[in-house]
Amino acid sequence: MNKSNKYKMTHGPIGPLLVKMTLPMVFGILGLTIFNLVDTYFVAQLGTEELAALSFTFPVVLVLNSLALGIGVGATTLVSRAVGEGDMHKVRIYNTGSLILGVLLVILVVTLGLLTIDPLFTLLGASASTLVHIRTYMRIWYLGVAFVVIPMIGNSSIRGLGDTKTPSIVMTVAAVSNMILDPILIFGWGPIEPMGVAGAALATVFARMTTFTVAIYVLKYREKILGFDGASVKELLAAWKEILAIGVPNALTRMLIPIGAGIMTGLVAAYGTH
Repeated sequence: MNKSNKYKMTHGPIGPLLVKMTLPMVFGILGLTIFNLVDTYFVAQLGTEELAALSFTFPVVLVLNSLALGIGVGATTLVSRAVGEGDMHKVRIYNTGSLILGVLLVILVVTLGLLTIDPLFTLLGASASTLVHIRTYMRIWYLGVAFVVIPMIGNSSIRGLGDTKTPSIVMTVAAVSNMILDPILIFGWGPIEPMGVAGAALATVFARMTTFTVAIYVLKYREKILGFDGASVKELLAAWKEILAIGVPNALTRMLIPIGAGIMTGLVAAYGTH
């Protein structure tokens, strides 16, 4: 692990340290918000049905984000604690264990998600015509969900090392990439045919690949904390228990907002697509 990261978290005045670690995270969160704003702006130009379809997907997408961020909070907390103890063995177990949990979450979400698109969004109030666009978007999004979940958890471990700049820079780059790809894939450009709502989903997946690649590279090659380092199954299970003990309550709290948004979406949908 880069010693300077450990130094940043354990030495110096607390005030400037908080500011130095918080500001990059603010920009990272703005990057996440920009994803949704940009998608909404360009999809709205396709028509009411397409915009309504995207609106239906937001609560579902945010629920999954909440689950991933919950695991990420557990990873951040435990990795930073292990860093403070100077125990690199624990750092590797917590980081790798959290990523494995992320992989299991991806498998569960992809399997259940693809099987429940129609009943779930019908329950939310989507009409038959809107469901056509929702299927198009969510099938692509679900198949690329690994590029959403894994970087969220990996970036949380990187923050636990004291580095908030790298995840924030990567999220900003991903947001800019999404901003560039959206109009190209949605409306077409040159030899690229217009893809409509499918283009919005592909732009998101391609942009997220950036965060996935960088997160894995940083964890594996720069910080060298991806791997079990001789850890036993018992240690891994214990790490999962600790991560989930912190992450599950956090995830449930975060899920309240998108669940509420889903209920509101269903209520508004009763008045029609517009």
